[in-house]
Amino acid sequence: MSDTSHSTETLTRWQKIKHGTVHETKKFLIATGYLAVWFYAIGLYNQSQLIHLGVDGSDTVFSVTVALIKAAIVGKFLITVEMLLPIKVNKGKPILWSLLGHSLIYVVLVMILHANALGIEGYLLHGKPFLEGLLEFGHAKPRNLFMIAFIYWLIIVHYLTYFTVQKAIGEKEFKDIFLGK
Repeated sequence: MSDTSHSTETLTRWQKIKHGTVHETKKFLIATGYLAVWFYAIGLYNQSQLIHLGVDGSDTVFSVTVALIKAAIVGKFLITVEMLLPIKVNKGKPILWSLLGHSLIYVVLVMILHANALGIEGYLLHGKPFLEGLLEFGHAKPRNLFMIAFIYWLIIVHYLTYFTVQKAIGEKEFKDIFLGK
């Protein structure tokens, strides 16, 4: 067991709440930072494609802001789903199948969240009906949706692996291995 998990057994109710809040805030910040880097990288790629096609891309500050907002929303969403559907870690049992199953569930949920965000964006910013904005997600083509889902899966599986391995070997041991003593 990790030092933090057995040390919480002797804490008061208020201390447990405080510890849980700090722990979840750290996870949120890690998730948001990790996802922001990915979303910004995807935004940069999209901008480069627009420039290649002769379309002036959006400015960098706007791209960073959008990446941070999306990352914060998806990060909070992932942490909430993780609390509701935690990955079970049993000593001596492989975590691979649990990771793959959960990552696929997360990808489906993130795809739904992203599609709804496009519907809302289309409605609020461009005056389009919600369904029209929703159908712009992947241009409503299965091939495009599969490619987007694969990219999201690549992003999410690493996030889940990080926290699942940390849970499996303990937070202190994980930090010692990952960051050094």
